[in-house]
Amino acid sequence: MDEYNVCWRVEATDWISMPGVLEINAVEYYANETEDDIEGGIVGARIKPLENPNAEEIDEAIKGDTFIKPKMQKTYIFTGRLEANWEIEKGVPVKFKIDEKDPKKITLYWDSSYSGQFDLTYGDFTKVIVV
Repeated sequence: MDEYNVCWRVEATDWISMPGVLEINAVEYYANETEDDIEGGIVGARIKPLENPNAEEIDEAIKGDTFIKPKMQKTYIFTGRLEANWEIEKGVPVKFKIDEKDPKKITLYWDSSYSGQFDLTYGDFTKVIVV
């Protein structure tokens, strides 16, 4: 490996000590053999993308993100003609509000800093939400 293929991560910068001089403290980046393609020089090349647990027709019927982050609001809309009620799996830290003007629309909020997953159901359609 030649000297130009070494990666560095900036640890700290110092622009106060000497006016007009920027000092950078860097640490060499070491390749992760299980995640990086070392021969190709690509960081994270071996990390597989997350697979969507929902069938395509579920994602079409209940519009909204499958993968969400904790403490963020997300809105879901049922696009079909079915008139039903929203149901959320019991025992999960989810707060929700159904839109009064459009009962096919629901806003969710995962109220925990831990990750997990739960089922969001509208009639016969159930979408798995991964946090």
